[in-house]
Amino acid sequence: MNLWTYKRPFSVDGLSALVVNQATMSGTLISTLFVDGKAVSSDQFSPNGAKTVRNNFLRHTLRDNREVEVETGYVGWWTTHIAVRVNGELTYESKPGATIGWPEMFAKRAENAAAMTPEEEQKLRDEEARQRAQFQRNKPSLFFDIFIALLFFVVAKFSNLTTAALVSAGAGIIGWIVQRITKIDLMGGLATFGIVMSLITAAYALAFQDEEMVKMRSTILGVFTALLFLTDGLFGGRYLGKRLVRFMPHPDTHPGKLAVGIGTVGIIMASLNYGVAKVFSTDVWLFYTTFLDTVLALVLTFGVIKYATPKAPQAIDAHGR
Repeated sequence: MNLWTYKRPFSVDGLSALVVNQATMSGTLISTLFVDGKAVSSDQFSPNGAKTVRNNFLRHTLRDNREVEVETGYVGWWTTHIAVRVNGELTYESKPGATIGWPEMFAKRAENAAAMTPEEEQKLRDEEARQRAQFQRNKPSLFFDIFIALLFFVVAKFSNLTTAALVSAGAGIIGWIVQRITKIDLMGGLATFGIVMSLITAAYALAFQDEEMVKMRSTILGVFTALLFLTDGLFGGRYLGKRLVRFMPHPDTHPGKLAVGIGTVGIIMASLNYGVAKVFSTDVWLFYTTFLDTVLALVLTFGVIKYATPKAPQAIDAHGR
């Protein structure tokens, strides 16, 4: 499954060329070289489990037998670039002077993999297989969350916020019913919690049939939900935190710290929603609450996961240090 596609056009000897890089969910970077619309070369590499990292290289022979070599890969974390050489001579860079290469974290991971024993390699492969299986198990709930968000956005654009709130709450209830019938986890392991929040959302929308109050729904219910997580965290994450641990990459994630962290993120997001709703127009708020706040929440959640994940023990050398 592709996460993002990067395109880098260039020309050589009057020919129109294009490099397409596809970043996948598995961490692989797939590169394809097109010349005059025809795919002529491809390469791919994944740093996962590799003992050394490399960029992708694409090659093509021109009509006069000169060799074109395109080096492509990441520059930083979020974009890719290319360097084009003809018979070894650099002729084009999409970002002049940039060093193309996987982020340092992947290089260090590869160095560590090279120093592993066969037993450690097997343990790493088992852990990667566990995480892939975990992601596959959690995909339905992820897609269902995205569906609910898009449903709210579309209904709000073509009707009003009150109707959108009722429809999305109804969709949540239908999702819970489908989960009960099919046993497919659409509520992320928090089915009871999810259905209660859907009912509260529906009741809220019916009680306050006013767009300004609907815009405050994310703030009011967000604070309410955050307080539930914070309270659960103070008692060790016995309910909410424990159920969220099943989605974490590390099985020993501390449920109490996780619940407190999620509750803190909830307070932050509720406060931001209040500010955007009060300062900007309804259209801006709708775009923010459907798309931008999700990205921000994910970034903050990654920080929470790091906070709640137990640190690996420090290695001890021969002198006991």
